Amino acid sequence: MRIISLLLTLLLIIVGIAFAALNAKAVEINYLIGQTELPLAALLLISLIVGILISVLLLGSSMIKLKTKNKWLESKVKRIQDS
Repeated sequence: MRIISLLLTLLLIIVGIAFAALNAKAVEINYLIGQTELPLAALLLISLIVGILISVLLLGSSMIKLKTKNKWLESKVKRIQDS
């Protein structure tokens, strides 16, 4: 199982490198306070990272709330069982 995950990781890295090499053309980015040029692959990577960070922040807060509620419910069940 470990070898399969290693091979899949290696395959994803190779595909990512090939994708970056094929999309090396610079594209112009216009935003509110200015503009800049970035390689397309870099822009997509930045967008992916920002999306992951937003997801982690949103899901992380939900996970904390759920874990807190779970601990409260477990303690409530234990109190009921001890009675």
